[in-house]
Amino acid sequence: MSVGEIILAPMEGVLDYPLREALTDYNRYDYCVSEFIRVTDVVFPGKVFRREVPELRHEGRTANGTPVWVQILGTDPDILARNALVAARCGALGVDLNFGCPSKFVHRSGGGAAMLKKPAVIGEAVRRTRDLLPADIPLSVKIRLGWENPDDIFSIYEEIVRGGADRIIIHARTRMDGYKADAIKWEYITPLVDRNEIPLVANGEVRDAASAAKCIEVTHCSNLMVGRYALAVPNLEGVIRNNDKPFTVVESVKAVIHFIDIMKKLLPEQYQMARTKQFLSYVRLSNPEVNLFFREICQKENQADIDRILDDVVSGRRELVLPQNDGVCASAEGQAVAHERYCKN
Repeated sequence: MSVGEIILAPMEGVLDYPLREALTDYNRYDYCVSEFIRVTDVVFPGKVFRREVPELRHEGRTANGTPVWVQILGTDPDILARNALVAARCGALGVDLNFGCPSKFVHRSGGGAAMLKKPAVIGEAVRRTRDLLPADIPLSVKIRLGWENPDDIFSIYEEIVRGGADRIIIHARTRMDGYKADAIKWEYITPLVDRNEIPLVANGEVRDAASAAKCIEVTHCSNLMVGRYALAVPNLEGVIRNNDKPFTVVESVKAVIHFIDIMKKLLPEQYQMARTKQFLSYVRLSNPEVNLFFREICQKENQADIDRILDDVVSGRRELVLPQNDGVCASAEGQAVAHERYCKN
């Protein structure tokens, strides 16, 4: 099966506006999904959506024209639907409802993956949102297989289909699985794809061309969403779709520098520093040579010093040869918190 759509995932606190701008300059993603806008008991005015998803000021696209869908997270079907309508009126090219976020902070209010315990409420939220949105604005729903039991995916799927969603994005792990690599369960997506009732998107552990091909083979799903490894391999879309060579460490550092240049126009220095370190913590996963300068960067107290180190890497003034017995390892489970271990900003 050939590759269908490749979508850049929402990653709260990571894949924000500047990083979407940077990564879409190196890839031809079919679309991106924004970080979630959390709604409780209010309908936000349009200015909130335009602030949180700045692409809405530019016809809902990144600078290079990649569409951006707006993601909304909440628990009340009516509030979700009414906020989705505001997003659409602001120019959102698509709306995604988040019922898969594994964060314990989100779960305290019953949102995110905690909603997987209430398939009927998910279905009602989908129905109300689909009824309220204009017909030409697609609605997707992002979920996991369930809270703890992956068999719950089947009842959750039924509710979403009955609600009238246009597509479902399935992260093939339960909430309790977290991000454990060996807990991925692509096979649970297969029977749903084979029903041919609604377009599906497979998400989770798509790291390179080989894992993408395996995911498609197992799930029968040609559409993929990529998240963490879209940062680890800044040209991941081309790697998967065109069998391009993954960026080298120098090419990846150039992508980080491009990201910094975008941030400098938008964000204060302390935020630039934290986000630079965060991006590099993901690049480490595919280019362990980053470990030769990563800790030094994390000790710097201003962006100019970080910039100088990165410039030395790109210019070749820094040697990037790891010792044969280098013991540094970046596990799949640890990648989501790698930057927190080394960076205290």
